[in-house]
Amino acid sequence: MRSAIESLSRRLVLLVAALVLVAGASTASCQQTPLPGTMLGTYKVTGQTTINSCGPGLDAPDPWVFDAQVSQDGSLIYWSWMDGSAPLSGPLSTPTTVTLTTSQTANVDATDAGAGPCDLARADEVQLTLASGSPPANLSGTISYTFTVPSGSTCTDQLTSSGGLYSALPCTISYTMTAARQ
Repeated sequence: MRSAIESLSRRLVLLVAALVLVAGASTASCQQTPLPGTMLGTYKVTGQTTINSCGPGLDAPDPWVFDAQVSQDGSLIYWSWMDGSAPLSGPLSTPTTVTLTTSQTANVDATDAGAGPCDLARADEVQLTLASGSPPANLSGTISYTFTVPSGSTCTDQLTSSGGLYSALPCTISYTMTAARQ
């Protein structure tokens, strides 16, 4: 019985850790920090999966529908997931395109985890093309998450073959997206 409870507890910790890593676009936040510059608007985003080498364990939505806010301050574009996390920002590479990136590394092992320690790195990239007009009525682009195992980490216990959530590591989840200003 204790073994079953420990196994369930470990799975719940792994699920929560994975959701924290993937949850970048939750729409349930009440604490919005205003974006710098001029607000371009709130956009209804629809993403379609193009790659999911991580497998079904992360339960990545398809289609993925959420709201995002976008602003502009000079040549910088800001993107808010509207979930309380820090906004992404980046300079326009052309008058209508921008690539926004962020990365983080977190220990995803429970305190009683097996093979670890597993520090799992996640790199996020949002590539946007803004439609003409001010503010743009539409956006298009891609959203991708890449999960890697930094040198010195042992993450075999995160693989589905060991009861984890990932079919493979490293892995990527990518979406093509369109967005309409609300």
